[in-house]
Amino acid sequence: MVAIELYQAITCWNNIGYGYFSLHYIKNKEKQEVDFLIANNNEPVLLIETKLSDLKPSKALIKFQNQLNIPAVQLISSGKFFQQFSNNHQSILVLPASLFFANLP
Repeated sequence: MVAIELYQAITCWNNIGYGYFSLHYIKNKEKQEVDFLIANNNEPVLLIETKLSDLKPSKALIKFQNQLNIPAVQLISSGKFFQQFSNNHQSILVLPASLFFANLP
């Protein structure tokens, strides 16, 4: 479900002319992975991890955010509020998927 929503969003952004967005999956040699990476003109711009209800950011999301130095969010299936977690000089937002998608341009 999340993949479809993200794909529709980046397709819309591309059609409107916001950039050249693409959707990726990211995994390293240690088999740590993050569900989605959005890139614009082949440059990473956002990491997205999905969990059912885990309110604490995943270790892989933290690690990839530190390596790529880009914003990161962790989407959960339900809830009404978001939480922001500090990650060195950055932050990770944990929020319900419905809230995230309702606020996309």
